[in-house]
Amino acid sequence: MRSEPVLGLFVEPDRAARAIRALRALGYDVRAGMPAPYPEVVAALGQPRSPVGYLALPGAAFGIACGVALTTLTSLAWGLVTGGKPILSWPPFLVITFELMVLLGALGNLAAVALGTWHGGRQRCFPGEAAFNGRTIGVLVAGGAREAATRILHEAGAEGVRDVS
Repeated sequence: MRSEPVLGLFVEPDRAARAIRALRALGYDVRAGMPAPYPEVVAALGQPRSPVGYLALPGAAFGIACGVALTTLTSLAWGLVTGGKPILSWPPFLVITFELMVLLGALGNLAAVALGTWHGGRQRCFPGEAAFNGRTIGVLVAGGAREAATRILHEAGAEGVRDVS
């Protein structure tokens, strides 16, 4: 028997996680919307980690290579000897290398997010009017008896529970 989804609103992440674990144990389809990725809620959902972060590492490695190449080749091309110091002086090169590592790592992550958003084609998992601000966590429950889901949400400490059409 399929029924209309139920939306529970929580203020505390641990209560939302408790409700999610109880609902998933009973076989409900549970989704959560939150202003930040609360670790206990994400763990209770049992979702795999996003692969988006894995593109930041190659970007950062490429940034290190570019930083070393830029500083080394620029110093060798100009070859200015100042005070008998070596032309290739690594301590000042680290600043440029670090900045390029951060820049290209962040751009790689941005590209992964953009590609995942464009390619993912996900459908909305929450009703359009449901807004989750800085303190509200929404738990959307579907796929079972509505009364039982409502009871579990209330027992877990939901601030409000409403039907979603």
